[in-house]
Amino acid sequence: MNKPWIDGSKELIIHAAEHLDGQTDFDKRIAMISIDNAVEISIKTFLSLPKRISKIQGPSRKELQDAENSFPTYLDLLEKYGTDKLIDISLEDIEWYHRLRNELYHNGNGITIDKSKVEAYFEIARNLFDNLFDEKLVNDSNYAYTTNFGKFMSNWTKLEKLLRTKLPPKGDNYAYYWKRDFLKAMDPSLAADFTEVSDFRNRVVHGVIDATSQDFIPMINKTQFMINKLS
Repeated sequence: MNKPWIDGSKELIIHAAEHLDGQTDFDKRIAMISIDNAVEISIKTFLSLPKRISKIQGPSRKELQDAENSFPTYLDLLEKYGTDKLIDISLEDIEWYHRLRNELYHNGNGITIDKSKVEAYFEIARNLFDNLFDEKLVNDSNYAYTTNFGKFMSNWTKLEKLLRTKLPPKGDNYAYYWKRDFLKAMDPSLAADFTEVSDFRNRVVHGVIDATSQDFIPMINKTQFMINKLS
């Protein structure tokens, strides 16, 4: 099925991937800005779609008008109306990276950004696009991660998506305990690994710790082990 409403977001993500293949600070800045624009357009587009397309009872026209030019308000609307699309996505992550992008945009060319952070946001944006529009971008870009942060985030996304296909109905449990308890029933060591990796991911993504490239290696291995066990 042709989905013309996704073209804008899709082009921005692919554009970001092309710049991530570059080596300059300019490439990283442009990639970060393109990724953030893709995230914002994806959310706005999804919330504005007719119900027969989005499969949700979306916000009213007044709510959308009130959210205009307010990124946090759009996130609130997505949380309110699109919860089922956010099973493996943290809106806190998106808001944190959006603020980082704003620093780049408003402070000009003198600001640099680690490629690892751009790769992490790229993976979040691609995952969000997939969830909102049921459209994978894997085949649309040959972009390969060059940092261990990027590789880790890619593995994390694969693990979350794989878990989603295996988990029983959630019931009243919070998402984290729902996943952890399922893994614990399979193998207690898997639950322990998931807890460790999840905590590490949250601290790194939110800038609580400044992990080195070597710090990511055991986490990449643990996520890959869990992926293999669940496959």
